[in-house]
Amino acid sequence: MEFDSWVVAKGFDPTTLTDGQRQSLQAAWRAELNPPKPVPVVQSSVTTGDPGPSRDTFAEKLAAIEAENDRLTYIREASIKAMESHVGNVEKTRQIRELCESAVADQKIDKRSFDLALLRLDRFAGPTIFAPSQPAMNDRVLEAAICVTQRLANVEKKFDDQTLQAAHAKFKRGIGLQELLRVAAEQNNGYRGSGRDVDALCKAAFRPRADAGFYPRADVGPSSINVPGILGNTANKFLAAGFLYGEQAWRAMSRIRPANDFKQMSTYRLTGANKFEKIAPGGEIKHGSLSELTYTNQVETYGKMLGIDRRDIRNDDLNAFTGASDELGRGAIDSLNEVFWTEWLDDSTFFPTDKSLLNYDDGATDSVLSLAGLENANALFALQTKPDGTPMGVMPKLLVVPFALWATAKNLMNGSITAAAQSTATVTVLNIWQGMFDVVPSVYLQSSAITGYSATAWYLLADPNNVAAIEVAFLDGIESPTVETSEFDFDRLGIAMRAYMDWGCNKQEYRAGVKLKGAA
Repeated sequence: MEFDSWVVAKGFDPTTLTDGQRQSLQAAWRAELNPPKPVPVVQSSVTTGDPGPSRDTFAEKLAAIEAENDRLTYIREASIKAMESHVGNVEKTRQIRELCESAVADQKIDKRSFDLALLRLDRFAGPTIFAPSQPAMNDRVLEAAICVTQRLANVEKKFDDQTLQAAHAKFKRGIGLQELLRVAAEQNNGYRGSGRDVDALCKAAFRPRADAGFYPRADVGPSSINVPGILGNTANKFLAAGFLYGEQAWRAMSRIRPANDFKQMSTYRLTGANKFEKIAPGGEIKHGSLSELTYTNQVETYGKMLGIDRRDIRNDDLNAFTGASDELGRGAIDSLNEVFWTEWLDDSTFFPTDKSLLNYDDGATDSVLSLAGLENANALFALQTKPDGTPMGVMPKLLVVPFALWATAKNLMNGSITAAAQSTATVTVLNIWQGMFDVVPSVYLQSSAITGYSATAWYLLADPNNVAAIEVAFLDGIESPTVETSEFDFDRLGIAMRAYMDWGCNKQEYRAGVKLKGAA
């Protein structure tokens, strides 16, 4: 019989065979054309009950045992090889194991029959594919889709890999604002209306089923989409990014503390009245006292509200939402900087020009930011005393300058400077001020929008964690704005977005800094 005809008779299609299957079938076909001589069955007198001598010779019995051992070895090795090609497919390996056990128990199954059985199992019970599970549609997946679509910086640090993969799989081309609302409306209320009906779409997306006025379908899932939470969390990420884009010089020069409420807070003033005293043997430790003079601060609430109207929703403009979030973040840092620097530059009693507090100096030579100016400012700072007349014992750390003096300040903190040796020559000398102070520049010091601005005045300040010249307090220690979103009320169509932040700032210890006018 021709091989192809034999293959068809066995139930296979010759044109669909793989190379491995064709080789196995050809071996089985050749074995069928030349079948092995049958091995006589060995019957023991013990099992048959025949007391007479057996006709089988020792050689025939040994050949039968070796043939059975060879058959069992072949079946088991073929089964192991087949299972190795299906590692991870629990169902397929179970089927191969059961086929192996059945063939071992049935002596009628020879090598060729077992090979055919394996081929049929491989063909008609293909491997089961186990794909990694992906999270169902939920708030985190939608948040990730929005952040990826709008290219939030460092998005891989905000979400785990599984969530990002799910967002990519479900929204390969990104997600739009209208699509977000439609997904939530469908899952929350079974909404099947048009995206053009912005009012109905927002109601179905934002409101629970009982309030939205829709009849939910039977297949609406038990998990609802929290649209205000998604938009709020996403907006906070973009708002935080916008907040950090603003100038942060205030953070370097302030002591930052949490506030528990909106009441005025007090901190006891540095007086020097609690110096340790020598105690005589067996003597009593004397009580100290806290000064009635205190620093104060109080937290206030600042905020702004923006809206995403129906045109942006109809246009599916997600950028309108994330752009508004970023703008609120920038508005928050602009407001904080304005309040902070207005408080700082209102310094007529903090750095009095009559020099009564010994923390202010002027003049065309000694107060200009230069080597001489630094020497003068450092001496002013070091010679300050506590109220009891003892030295402060605090050294300056920060060199705070308007942006116009930033380059000069950086040069003064370098390792060497160029000085005039003669009228026609210059030399490079060692700079003793190298790295002495941290340079903190600010554009607000010279901004004409802030009362008291100057492009020449500069400051030496102590480390605010030691003695603070100014303090910024945040309610509950939250140092960034909070944003919330909701559906607009009846009089407007669209999405409302509000952001707020609670902070307060106030100058503290005047001895923690000195001011140089920088001019005569």
